[in-house]
Amino acid sequence: MHGKRFFRFLFVVFSACAVFSAAPQVFAQSGKPDFKKCLRCHPDVQKEMAQKGTHKPFKQLKCSSCHNPHAAKHEGLLREDVGRLCRSCHQDEKGLMAKKHGHKPFEEGECLSCHKPHASKNTNLLVARNEELCFGCHAKEGFSQKHKHSPARKGNCLKCHAPHTSDYDGLVRKNRKKLCVTCHSIQTAKAKKAHLNYPVQGTDCLSCHSPHGSKRKALVKESLHKPFAQNKCSTCHNGLGSGNPLGLKIKSASVCFGCHPGVVEDFRKINSHVGGGVFCVNCHNAHASDQDHFKTGKESKMCLTCHEDTKAYLDDKKHEYKHPLTKEGKCTSCHRPHGSDFRYFFEADEFKVCTGCHERHSTFTHPLGEDAIDPRSKRDITCITCHNLMGSPSEYALRFDMKKNLCVQCHKGY
Repeated sequence: MHGKRFFRFLFVVFSACAVFSAAPQVFAQSGKPDFKKCLRCHPDVQKEMAQKGTHKPFKQLKCSSCHNPHAAKHEGLLREDVGRLCRSCHQDEKGLMAKKHGHKPFEEGECLSCHKPHASKNTNLLVARNEELCFGCHAKEGFSQKHKHSPARKGNCLKCHAPHTSDYDGLVRKNRKKLCVTCHSIQTAKAKKAHLNYPVQGTDCLSCHSPHGSKRKALVKESLHKPFAQNKCSTCHNGLGSGNPLGLKIKSASVCFGCHPGVVEDFRKINSHVGGGVFCVNCHNAHASDQDHFKTGKESKMCLTCHEDTKAYLDDKKHEYKHPLTKEGKCTSCHRPHGSDFRYFFEADEFKVCTGCHERHSTFTHPLGEDAIDPRSKRDITCITCHNLMGSPSEYALRFDMKKNLCVQCHKGY
């Protein structure tokens, strides 16, 4: 019996030796891998090597710089996840990580969203050229207008925007007040006449002009504030005859209330957005805007400029379950932008706001309202007691897992 096992063992050993002797020699005499052998099974990679722009390790056949030749837990046999792998060589010499704003693919380590790993016919190993690359993710909204900004028309997005990170919103390369005057002089006779001889140097050009495109000449934005459209600057400002022509005639929000008296009542509610340094122009553009109600930008972006704690919460990938309106950035669908007598600037109590859409939950069996008190906060139980609409790791945006953890927050000892 032992003899049969011995001969079987020898058969396995000699068979293995035969297989290895017949296989391609992956290792050179030096004992180091010969990665030219990789090209035998990856002929498509060999075609990439013929392109003009190649990644240096790829050109030098240093495949092991990025790939493990045997096994790996990352797709493509990569040694690390893409973001960490790229940064292992492309270190933060320019201080990109320290800047305030980051391009989402860069922040999330998705380098291959914009760059090819081996070779490309485009500079910097980009997957596409100019605007083709940016429009792969960013909508062409504003770029198809009659009048276009020259860099936008030429697809030169990087003329104004940084591709990775920036200290300025919108990833612009400079402070907005300094960016435009890099190319455009506002001291010429033509520019002064267009601005009615007001001293606009040092102001934010984007308060009136669209950076990409517009139906109006001079890239003036779509909707115009009535006094601005009528060239009646002195309706709000001191005027050219004063020592401070761009100063407001009346201090604070009162200059707005003169024409918009209906808004005053909103600001007199228990919770008001006016105060603590917040003024109408924090959210509304006093001259021109491409948004409804003269908003300074898209609703969610505008709100999250101040509500940074909420932004950090929304950006947390762990909180994948969010209210649909939260995902769409429609803050004012539930919250009143000026003022409210209810918590969190709701237009009514939470139960009425929620059941306005979720009608079947208006007869929910769990006790709600003033007769049901949360033992933790000593306040009435409402929908947001159990649901976190900004985001949650649990289904239905529940604050805790519904199997047990949610209930035992209040029902201890059961």
